[in-house]
Amino acid sequence: MSDLRKIIKHLIRENTHRCVDGTIVDVDSVECYDDVCMRIEDLVHVRDHKARGTASRMYYNGILSDLRKEKRRLQKMHGMKV
Repeated sequence: MSDLRKIIKHLIRENTHRCVDGTIVDVDSVECYDDVCMRIEDLVHVRDHKARGTASRMYYNGILSDLRKEKRRLQKMHGMKV
């Protein structure tokens, strides 16, 4: 029975997204899109307060790149304007 639980937990984690407020939503949901947009806004603000050319700024740029890819994927899925 414990193997079945491990499989189910793995499947659940694979298709879910944890929002900033701690709620778990489907990875393809509009709520996930809203959370990704909020994270992008927050990280842009943090990144813009870092000095240019620093490792910290490059780190935030990498995260922003991944979040923007996820945002574009969700926009296409939900038929939103890019």
